[in-house]
Amino acid sequence: MNSANRNTLWSSIVAEELYRAGVRTICISPGSRSTPLVIAFAELRDRHDDLEILVHIDERSSAFFALGVAKMLMSPVVLLCTSGTAAANYYPAIIEAYYSRIPLVVLTADRPPELRDCGAGQTIDQINIYGKHVRYFFEVGVPEIIGFRLRYLRSLISRAVSIALGTGESPAGAVHLNFPFADPMSPIPIPTDIPEDLQLSSPEAILGNPNGTAYSPVIAGLRSLDTNAIANIANQIISHPQGVIVVGVYDAPLGFLEAVRQLARATGYPLLIEATGAHRRDEIGHYDSFLRSPNFCKTHIPDLAIRFGAMPTSKSYRLWLEQHIHCQQILVGNIYSDPTHGLTQHLNVDPVSFCEQLAHYLQEFAPAGWQSQQWRLDFELAETIAAQVIAKSLNDIDELFDGKVYAELAQILPANCDIFIASSTPIRDLDTFFHSDRPIRVLANRGANGIDGTISSALGAAWANRDRRMVLICGDLAFYHDLNGLLAAKKYHISLTIILLNNDGGGIFNLLPIAKYTDTFEEFFGTAHGLDFAPIAQAYECQFISIQNWQHFRESVQNSLSTKGTQVLEIKSDRQRNKDLHLQIWQQVIDACDPYFLLCYLGLAEKVIRRQEECK
Repeated sequence: MNSANRNTLWSSIVAEELYRAGVRTICISPGSRSTPLVIAFAELRDRHDDLEILVHIDERSSAFFALGVAKMLMSPVVLLCTSGTAAANYYPAIIEAYYSRIPLVVLTADRPPELRDCGAGQTIDQINIYGKHVRYFFEVGVPEIIGFRLRYLRSLISRAVSIALGTGESPAGAVHLNFPFADPMSPIPIPTDIPEDLQLSSPEAILGNPNGTAYSPVIAGLRSLDTNAIANIANQIISHPQGVIVVGVYDAPLGFLEAVRQLARATGYPLLIEATGAHRRDEIGHYDSFLRSPNFCKTHIPDLAIRFGAMPTSKSYRLWLEQHIHCQQILVGNIYSDPTHGLTQHLNVDPVSFCEQLAHYLQEFAPAGWQSQQWRLDFELAETIAAQVIAKSLNDIDELFDGKVYAELAQILPANCDIFIASSTPIRDLDTFFHSDRPIRVLANRGANGIDGTISSALGAAWANRDRRMVLICGDLAFYHDLNGLLAAKKYHISLTIILLNNDGGGIFNLLPIAKYTDTFEEFFGTAHGLDFAPIAQAYECQFISIQNWQHFRESVQNSLSTKGTQVLEIKSDRQRNKDLHLQIWQQVIDACDPYFLLCYLGLAEKVIRRQEECK
């Protein structure tokens, strides 16, 4: 405990309490006003080998790096910066943490109240600077070394970490504590700052919890439904045999995949899984493609959809729900996300426990033969058709096409590998084209769906789990947007394989209706940049490889996975050609699905006509 002056003692207690609450990673950006806290963390690291401190010059990159670490480990990471606009640069990552429920503890240094709003340098209004995008904000106040205030400080830190982890009433996310410090910033001894009898008069203030744990932790249990509630949901499912279970973008808890598979077997519902939701084995993974078939969508009308995670990336799925808006939706896990604004129930329960409870009830009490076997078989048939058509289409493509990258990776990536996927086109192509037999985890910043901070988050995730190799797949705009993040790769010797899909601009806009307006499209949406990324990457000591063909791609990926450091594998392609190939493959899937499900449509029409005649 550094008792040189009130600032150092105050900061030492903050650092110690954060450690006791479970924090093991600190991301710091340099600055003067945060000096007391920086010194406190550095001294704490000297006493605890498992505390790791990383220094990032760029606050925005630092925040997204911390986000990647916290996403990988699902444990709180501290961000620390000085006063002024440094704090504002954290904002994009804090927004992402809010929507994707990632625990961050944000510590911003500030000038004391008497130096605010009076022209003092490097000072902005930092009170509630992040608005509603943090789960909790508190203005800590200037250090005051009396027992009550130090006990309050320990309690505050302990509470803040609990809130960040989501163990209270709100979900996980970022919390923000603002620390005003008056001079001196350095550990200059000021004997009169610390009362001599403080440890005797208030031992809890100096020593904290006697057992060495957090001062006032929040302990939470699993939320579960009682038997009556489970029975009501089970009866709802039994009376609606034509349903689906859907896993969207999801940081799934431990044990979820087996539990949701158990529920799928008990309901007889097809299990639709997005690539970022969970590992797809024998489940329905090509639904975005076959839901483009008009005849399939007309003849397969869902009564009930049980969803885990965010709304799937697939636009086809959303349009299918909107086409059949009467479909009841059950969203599991304290998730409020239904852009269709349909008939929705929200269940704030533990997802694993819910799946197990509901599956057990259905297995024990559901009547025999209630499931719609044909419904499930039709989804399995559509899945087979789409998978075969896509595989054949990609096999016939020899040119460097973005979509084929994912199919190639599915063949060569080992099981001890993770993927970090960028937003925009990459995450959509991953969902369509990546189907691996190996349990490869997929991470993404899909809370706010932005492309900012992608490199930094991937590097943070790779750094946090150094026993597994990480592959980042991103477009050229996402790569450009976070070039500063590459400094962490150089500084901390992080091993990362970056697959850079460079089509010289915003390729996703070519797939949108705006692409038809050629007079304005390229200037405002296509935004070609013409950059040569090779010298930029090499400046950060990243190896840069320009891929020539598919054999070269396979060899380069395999070499990269066994090489230390960060390598950038650039695949150049043409945006318009990428669009044409996407449309061509989707049309082939539609052409293959529509004839079979036309028969279903005609059969359904006959039933409707017969029923109308009976009513007459």
